Amino acid sequence: MFITPHTSLALWISTRITDPLLAFILGVVSHFVLDIIPHGDEQLGRHIKDKKQRFIYFIKVATVDLALAILLLYFFVAHGPIVNYYVLASAVFGTWIPDFSWIAIEYFKLNKFYWYIVYHERVHRLINWQYSIVYGVPFQIIVTLSVLKISF
Repeated sequence: MFITPHTSLALWISTRITDPLLAFILGVVSHFVLDIIPHGDEQLGRHIKDKKQRFIYFIKVATVDLALAILLLYFFVAHGPIVNYYVLASAVFGTWIPDFSWIAIEYFKLNKFYWYIVYHERVHRLINWQYSIVYGVPFQIIVTLSVLKISF
């Protein structure tokens, strides 16, 4: 799943929790819960055969996604309910760290941590059903907007 829906869930967590450590833990757990749901981006970049080129493609997509997530954070901080910023940062970091860890392990070839890549991919395949990105992007937008609606 893109980072933006994870961010929206972190925003919701930050409106319900007052402890930064608990917000971080719930952020990590919520990341994996959302990743269990088929979300239509599983085949993203599969058309690129070269592994290095595919990784560069992922980084480009992730950069756009991260920019949208940061805009979402900005909007929430500027217009959302008053939150504890330490809790907000902890929840956001918790929802982002699983994907950033995956990127770091792949990019830096951290073979000792490859077990994490295997685990993360297994979470994505717990419900073994895939659909096109054409449906996946609207689905993720709906998830993001739905979570934002209950956050305000």
